[in-house]
Amino acid sequence: MKNQKEFSNRTWLSFGLFIIFGLTIFGRILWIQNAEHEQWNSVGERFESSVQSIAPARGQIYAVNGSVLATSVPVFEVRWDSRSEAIEWDTFDRELDQLCSGLSEVLGDKSPAEYNEILRNGRNMGRRNTLVARRVSYIKQKQLVKLPFIRRGRFKSGFTFERSEQRRKPFGDLASRTIGINRDENRVGLEASWNEELAGVTGRQLQRRVAGGQWMPVSDDYIVSPVAGFDVISSIDMHLQDVASNALHRQLQTHDAAWGTIVLMEVETGKIRAMANLTRTQERTEQTPPVYEESFNHAIGTAVEPGSTFKLASLLTAMESGHIKPNDEIDTGNGVVFFYGKRMSDSNADEGGHGILTTEEIFEVSSNVGTALTIKKAFKENPQAFLDGLHQLGVHEPTGIRLAGESPPQVYSEVGSGRWSGLSLTQISIGYEVTQTPLQTLSLYNAIANGGKLMRPQLVERLESNGTVIRSIEPEVVRPRICSSETLEACKRMLIRVANPQGQGTAQYIFAKSPFTVAGKTGTARIAGPNGYDGRYRASFVGYFPAEAPRYSCIVVIADTRSGIYYGSSIAGPVFREMANKVYATDPTFHERSQGLLTEEHRLPGAKDGAREELVTLYGAFGLPYDGDNISDWVTVTTGDSAAVLSPRTIQPSKVPDVRGMGLRDALYLLENAGLRVQTKGSGTVRRQSLAPGSAIKRVSSIIIELS
Repeated sequence: MKNQKEFSNRTWLSFGLFIIFGLTIFGRILWIQNAEHEQWNSVGERFESSVQSIAPARGQIYAVNGSVLATSVPVFEVRWDSRSEAIEWDTFDRELDQLCSGLSEVLGDKSPAEYNEILRNGRNMGRRNTLVARRVSYIKQKQLVKLPFIRRGRFKSGFTFERSEQRRKPFGDLASRTIGINRDENRVGLEASWNEELAGVTGRQLQRRVAGGQWMPVSDDYIVSPVAGFDVISSIDMHLQDVASNALHRQLQTHDAAWGTIVLMEVETGKIRAMANLTRTQERTEQTPPVYEESFNHAIGTAVEPGSTFKLASLLTAMESGHIKPNDEIDTGNGVVFFYGKRMSDSNADEGGHGILTTEEIFEVSSNVGTALTIKKAFKENPQAFLDGLHQLGVHEPTGIRLAGESPPQVYSEVGSGRWSGLSLTQISIGYEVTQTPLQTLSLYNAIANGGKLMRPQLVERLESNGTVIRSIEPEVVRPRICSSETLEACKRMLIRVANPQGQGTAQYIFAKSPFTVAGKTGTARIAGPNGYDGRYRASFVGYFPAEAPRYSCIVVIADTRSGIYYGSSIAGPVFREMANKVYATDPTFHERSQGLLTEEHRLPGAKDGAREELVTLYGAFGLPYDGDNISDWVTVTTGDSAAVLSPRTIQPSKVPDVRGMGLRDALYLLENAGLRVQTKGSGTVRRQSLAPGSAIKRVSSIIIELS
């Protein structure tokens, strides 16, 4: 009994000790979580590190004439780590007032007292990630690192500057859809198609996590240094792009059209010099005209029934087959014919039709009846041969342009496939039951102008890095020859007849006063709706110039006008003419050189004002004499007979920079980094700026610069 009682006492004693031990552990946990939380959290932070990705600077996109189409502007987020181990608090207290005054002067959005409160609160709360400022420009960041206390460096001051890039398009909506949009998902345009080259190489850096889930570099060193992306030099000429966009915009507004596109291409190379796409985004009201924006690239993304512009492919195929000759005659009667009970008519059917026409005349007057009867005559017994002939031209394939979003064409591969019917042969012949994008249509016409050689359209000429050419994008031949020389010559004659001012073609009056000849084709296609063709039309004109020695090809498509006018000759033809006239007037290679220019004495080339380092590099590369080395970063250039003189140009902090005489790139760099929102007009050299140089920059300011 005694032993049993002793055993029981020992058991309760052990149980009590376990309870006390458990309560002690629980109490210690509570103490660590509360009283010692900050201490151990700080210790943990020292060991919670990870290798983080560092985004490189994205390459810029340029026009062929050097204009900046898309650029990345650096901005910084400024934060303060009040628990940085190397901070000397006596120095902080001594220099705090000067620091806050400097922050207020440079950033201009808060008073010194407000910055004082932000920093003192960060210190009192022991914060490691106090936000000081967002979206700080590059120039202001350079000013901030020179301020008292901050200039001691990252670890002795605790101040960090996290850099990011903002993508800007200096020309606004001009060629906007072609240039594209840079974003994490669903990029479009050149930004998407050339993203790998533009993006560069992502860097790697060891960083540690601080309060708020933010990461801070352990040091300034990189495991893998970020490599900036290549600059993409596009084939776009901004002068021609401006002409194309304005001409298209005026016609769209005049006729209240739904959308329109224009593409200008070099015949020999396939390089696109202008590509404008405008879509109605706001309806016309009694007080305001309709509003158009570059919201979709119709040139490559809208595959529609081309209508009469497809007659070139149809008649070319018929002549190439050997069943049809250019001078063969077809009786079109009174301009009305029925196929399987479905009526087809010519535009002059109410006037009695055209009667008997040759193959070339059928194309000249754009006879639907003549084209359909010609194709039926050639391929009635073997319609598959017609489809095979079209495929030999490549009209069933995308152009393969390296630009995101090209829609594939739809052309039957086999008789009986899909929605093929007895009407299909004659409907295809005049551009229905097939779809093509405007660029795909242009490619065939460009091949005719190029001696039968089909080129792949291209929008990029080369890749550069710091001015050095990394890779040139050479012209690419898709098909060396699409047809025989006899068929090719017949097609050229047909295209010239359409626009001959002395002929009977559908575009004979459009180019009556042009100083050059044009070869082309009008198109007026009905638009299919949910209930069939409902009286809406799509107008087009496609061709090349000069007809005898083609240099450029061009297509204009304007859809769904509300003005009551819808023929291709009346709607699309004038836009083509304005584009062609401007190219002819401004391209000196179209005109004979002046003997005076040939005998003029050689002079030093002039230069725009701007960044000294780049100018010195250029002068050195070309061996040109200059005076004024090792002066300020920005200079004014005076070009003399024997040497260029570089004079310093002062850029004052928090003042409007003087960018007159600079090119767009340097002007945009200075103004954007000064915190100004920039609007541009024209191209070339800055002649005027809306804000006076040296005036104070307000909190939210915008500036307009005019270039010429």
